[in-house]
Amino acid sequence: MEQIMNRFRSVVEAPYEKLAEWKNAGKRKVVACSPMHFPEELIHAAGMLPVVLQETNEAITTGFSHIHPFYCGITRNMVDIADKGQLNFLDAIFYSDICVQARTATCILQQTLPRTRVEYMRLPMSLNRPNASEDTVREFDKVKSTVESIAGNKIDDSALKQSIRVYNKNRSLLRSLRDLRKANPGLLAYRDMLLIIQAGMLMPKEEHSELLEKLLARLKKGKAASRKGKKIFLSGHLCQKPKADILDLIEGMGGIIVDDDLYTGYRYYALDAEENGSPFQALVKRYLETSLPVPTRSYLPVRWDKYLVDKATANRAQGVISLVVKYCEPHLFHYPFIKEALAAAGIPHIMLETEHEVVSLEGTRTRLQAFMEMLG
Repeated sequence: MEQIMNRFRSVVEAPYEKLAEWKNAGKRKVVACSPMHFPEELIHAAGMLPVVLQETNEAITTGFSHIHPFYCGITRNMVDIADKGQLNFLDAIFYSDICVQARTATCILQQTLPRTRVEYMRLPMSLNRPNASEDTVREFDKVKSTVESIAGNKIDDSALKQSIRVYNKNRSLLRSLRDLRKANPGLLAYRDMLLIIQAGMLMPKEEHSELLEKLLARLKKGKAASRKGKKIFLSGHLCQKPKADILDLIEGMGGIIVDDDLYTGYRYYALDAEENGSPFQALVKRYLETSLPVPTRSYLPVRWDKYLVDKATANRAQGVISLVVKYCEPHLFHYPFIKEALAAAGIPHIMLETEHEVVSLEGTRTRLQAFMEMLG
C-alpha cells in the first residue's frame, strides 16, 4: 500500500517535472485543461494524455509582471510557472469559460507560451436558456476539431466510447474508495484521499485505475480503529486542492471529514457519461447535468446553498467548513446565500479563506479550535 501511495505522491509533488519526463520518454503528446467542465475524454480518444492544471507550492515572482496580485492563487501561479518555462513541454492548454480570471489567464498564456497552443472554450453558463444544448454541441464540436488538429488524427466514435469507458471506470473506483472511507474513516486520512484524486488528474487513467484497484483490495483487507469525533462536511475550493496542512488541522482537532463537494474531490468523479448511444452526445449531456450545482453556472434547478444543506444533513454532519480561495469571485458571490441557508437549517458553519502564499496557520488553528469546541 505504501508503494502505491508513494507513486501517487511522486506525481503530485512535482507534477510538471514528472509530466515532462513522461513526454520526453517518448510516450505521447500532453494536453492540459483548466479545472472544471472540460471533456477530457476527447483528448484521451485522440491518443494524447489529458491532464488538469495544478497549482504548485512555489512562490510567485516573475509572474507579477504579467498579472494583477488580486487574482486567485492558481491563476497567478499558472502565469508565473509559464513565465519561468515550466509549461513549455505542453502541446496545448485549454481553458474553460468559468470566470474572468480564466479569460485573462488564457490571453496571458497565449503571449508567454508562443510554441504551445492555448485555446479558450466558451461553454454556455446559463443552462436554462432554450438553446443551451445547441450551444454546448457547437462548442464541443469546435473543441473536438481543435483536439484533432493538435493530435494529427480524427476521433472516431469507437475510440471515444472506449475513452468514456476508461473514465467511467476510474470514476467508479474513486466512488468505491469514497464509500469505503465513509464507512471507516480511520482507513485513510483525508489528505491522502485528495492526493489520490489529484494524482488521477496527472497520470494516464488506465494506470491510475490499476493502482486504485490494488489499493482498494488492500484497504478492504485492512482494519482501522474506529474513530470518534465531530462529523464535518467540507465545501469549496472550485479549482485546486486545499492545503494538506489545513486538512491535517481539521482531523487533528477531532474532526472527521465525512464528505465534500471540492473539485479535487467529489465533483471530479461524481458523474459518469452514458456509454450507450452517441458518445459525443453523452459528453454534452454530462456537461448539461444539473444535479451537482456549481457557482460558475447560473439558473440551475438546484441551488448550491440548498445542495449543501441537503448533503450535510444526509451525511449527519455536525458542521460545515467552507474553504474559500481568496479572490475567487464565483464562490464569494454565492457565499452569503450559503451562510444564510446553513444558519436557517441550524447547521454550524465556519468559513476559512485560503491563499496561495501561506504565512502562518496559527490564525486558522485558533478559529478551527473554537469551532470544534462550539460543536460540543
